[in-house]
This record gives sequence, C-alpha cells and structure tokens, in this order.
Amino acid sequence: MNQEKIGKFIAQCRKEKKLTQMQLAEKLNISDKAISKWETGRGMPDSSIMLELCNHLGINVNELLSGEHLKAEKYEEKANENIINIVKEADKNKKTKNMIIIVLTVLLCVFLMLKIAIAIYNSIEITLDYDDRLIKCEIEDSNIICSFNGSSLVSLTSEKVNTDTETLIFITGKMLVQNKIRSHFETWDSMAQLNNGENTTFNSQIIIDKNKDIINYKDKIKVYYTTISFKKIRKATQEELQQIIEQSNLMAEN
Repeated sequence: MNQEKIGKFIAQCRKEKKLTQMQLAEKLNISDKAISKWETGRGMPDSSIMLELCNHLGINVNELLSGEHLKAEKYEEKANENIINIVKEADKNKKTKNMIIIVLTVLLCVFLMLKIAIAIYNSIEITLDYDDRLIKCEIEDSNIICSFNGSSLVSLTSEKVNTDTETLIFITGKMLVQNKIRSHFETWDSMAQLNNGENTTFNSQIIIDKNKDIINYKDKIKVYYTTISFKKIRKATQEELQQIIEQSNLMAEN
C-alpha cells in the first residue's frame, strides 16, 4: 500500500467534507497529530477506526486503501489488489516479528553464555611456581607452619606421604586466575614487598598439627613445595616419588 497516496486522499476527502484536522480528530476521539501523521504518509489509520473514518469522509474501506475514488468497473479489481497488499503487509510484519524474536533469542543466549564463561573464569585456579621470597616454612615441635606472603589471595594445601625412613610433606599454593591477572604477579606491581629482608605479615597460612593429624609421623620430616598434582603423588611408586622429590623444592627439614 502506498501510504503517501492514502494520506493525500484522506486530506482531499477531509477538505471535501469541509473538516479541519482538529474537527476530524474530535469525531474520531483522537489527536489532530494522528490526522497529520496519516495525511503526510508517516502512518496509517488503525484498523479499529477505519470504518468510522470512512463514514466521516464519505468513502469505503476499499477506496481508503486504494487512495482514490473508485468507479464501479474498477471496484472489484482494486478490492482484490488491496486484499493482496494486506496479506503481503501481514507477511512482512510477521517476518519482521520473527526476526526480532530470533535476534532477542540470540542476544539472550550470548548473554547467558557470557555469564557462564565469567563464572567459570572466576573459579579457575592456577598452581603457583615456587618463589623463596614469598613462601616460608618452619618445623616446630608439634607444628609445621607454611605461609605465603603477598597481596593476592592464595590457598595453601598439603599432602603427606610416609616412606620407610621419613615423612614427606608436599605443599602447593594456588591462586584464582582473575587474582593473578589483577595483581600483575609476574611484575610484582601490586604484590607485598619484602621490605629488604625485614619481618613481613603472611596473609595465607597452613598449620599442620602433628599431634592431631591421623598420619603417624616419622622422626625425620621434610617439607617440599611442588607444582605436581597430589593425585599423582598419592599414586606414585617409590621410583616415581623420587622423581617428584627431584622436581620439587625443599623448604624445611628437621
């Protein structure tokens, strides 16, 4: 349908009835801005008021949609043409609606995937390499105390293995990836400095109480820092355990 043609026809019929835009708007119980919008081709009358509009303008719906007065011989032809145009417009609107639904669905899926990715990213941990400036370990009479000095949150965990002659304690430090990136760990941009060897406050600590621990400790104890998984350590043979020891860093022994 040609909205511009229909708009000019509405204006023509209104003037033929000697009605102003305001007067026609009052009859239809709408604003005169709506009339102006129709007549300039920027909009179409709503289907709910088309019959009433036609009655006030002295035309029929077929003529309104054709944008001209129709002679009897052209009436049926124009009616069919208008019906086809209405069907095409409905199909176009349906396709537009379906496209909007598809776009919104895709955006929603992307948003949910992004939320899931962020949640996964925030939960990923990495194992920290050994650095004797940051990790400290002491063996006391009943306690083994391992600490980590730094501004980023680090979790320290341990795994204990008894051999025939000694007890081996493996310590691992882990940090969330997001904390590692935020702290610029490699460049020490925001890590707590060690104050030239002076005493510092350690913000992550693990204390192993030998008296409360289930494992029967040997007289000889060695504490290693390792990046090897505890699962591999638990399943290690004697030969594999020796290789793990060689790949780990001795921090303390008695």
